[in-house]
Amino acid sequence: MKVLARTVSTWIITMMFAAGFVVSRSDAQTQSDENSDRIMRERIAIIFGETIKSGETRIFDLNGHPITATTFMPPTNEHVEEIRRYGEKAIPVLTGYLNRPTGFEKHLALRFLGSIGGERIIDPLRKVALNDPSASFRSTALLWLSGVRWDLAAPIIRHAAKKDSSAEVRMQAKAILAQHQMGEP
Repeated sequence: MKVLARTVSTWIITMMFAAGFVVSRSDAQTQSDENSDRIMRERIAIIFGETIKSGETRIFDLNGHPITATTFMPPTNEHVEEIRRYGEKAIPVLTGYLNRPTGFEKHLALRFLGSIGGERIIDPLRKVALNDPSASFRSTALLWLSGVRWDLAAPIIRHAAKKDSSAEVRMQAKAILAQHQMGEP
């Protein structure tokens, strides 16, 4: 009987230790995930900064005062691949850049979202395609939408083709619809 009691006690202690280890590992995993997300956010911010900085040129006006001129430069292939590797975890971070005041950041965010692809980019792109004050950004969002699941993207593109305030955006949406219809079997 004593042997059975010791065996049961040992088993209970072992199970409690194992459960504590699992909880401990779970907490460590949560901290690791939070740390990983923080590092990803910081890295994405660096990529945005480096890309925008690559388009800066310093010139001098007639009085010799320095002026920084910025031209949009596309991201490097390495940066695109890095963002793509982050995958869906990067979508909320990139979506935040869609609300930034500078057009360069918004354009980069659209480009990176498009490179990730998948269903989770549809909602952020839909918001830009249907609500952004800039026809250029609405148009860009439509182009990236044309590459995702068609049954989910088509209603958004059809809406833009009928109701967008810009004739150019409506025309582009109609062209996307026509091109997709030509590609169907």
